[in-house]
Amino acid sequence: MITLNGIRNGVCFSVAFGIIACASAPPPVEKLTIAKTSIERADQARAGQFAPVELNQARAKLTAAQTAADKHDQELAARMADQADVDAQLAESTARAKQQEQLVTEMDASLRDLRDETLRRNSSGAGPSAPQPQTPPQQ
Repeated sequence: MITLNGIRNGVCFSVAFGIIACASAPPPVEKLTIAKTSIERADQARAGQFAPVELNQARAKLTAAQTAADKHDQELAARMADQADVDAQLAESTARAKQQEQLVTEMDASLRDLRDETLRRNSSGAGPSAPQPQTPPQQ
């Protein structure tokens, strides 16, 4: 048998459950901060020069995360902030790798120039002459 108290309790339970279910998660402030920091590190690694595509993707995803947070879509905001962080880390790593490649290329060119200069000096006689072997005195 259904009583008035039973109906009232059921309605209150349903309303309370609905409020809890509709309550949004807290904004992903920490994830947004981490993504911003990763983008700043990528900027410092000159990702704008060496990995512009990856850096632009990170910035776009951070903007999307902030927009989602402003619209109280915390799940999307958190997901986009995580993606922005990963893209920024990729941009930083790519930039550092390309800088290392550039450094190796420059060092190879310097070594090649030094080798060529040494060969030129030796072939033109401008370099130091090789020591002549000494012959033992004849008796």
